[in-house]
Amino acid sequence: MTWFGYAPAQWALFFFLYSFLGWVWESCYVSLRQGRWVDRGFLNGPLVPIYGSGAVAVLLFALPVAANPLLVFLMGMAGATLLEYVTGWTMERLFHLRYWDYSMYRFNLNGYICLPASLCWGAFSLVMLRFIHPVVSGWVAMLSPAAALTAALALSALFAADLPVSLQKAQAAA
Repeated sequence: MTWFGYAPAQWALFFFLYSFLGWVWESCYVSLRQGRWVDRGFLNGPLVPIYGSGAVAVLLFALPVAANPLLVFLMGMAGATLLEYVTGWTMERLFHLRYWDYSMYRFNLNGYICLPASLCWGAFSLVMLRFIHPVVSGWVAMLSPAAALTAALALSALFAADLPVSLQKAQAAA
């Protein structure tokens, strides 16, 4: 069984690779803005799952229209924006914390999403499908199916071990 030519283990690896790349991006960006190292993310490990989930959402929404840049932009923007809203709302309900707040921007919806961020997600979707994902999918494609499954299972086990500890820490902070 595959989705858009990728096996489930490969999708899991995409999630973990993009979660790691998101952690690198977010941590470096915030660190540069604050002038000191800031380890961003909800988990203890170097993953920001919203980026992994967002990348997978963008792929699922945009791969079917990959030949049309305008549709990649629109579908990627829609997928990432929907995920961002649902995640922001859910995290606030569960932990009584806002992990981001766009309420200072015009055209925001409850501070969870805003037009400028959504437009950025659309642009990022184009960059991702044209430049980043070909490299990432090339790395994943180099693995045999057994190696991809083993790596996906190992990373899933580490993620599953980190998640309850991180959830407990977030609930204690709330």
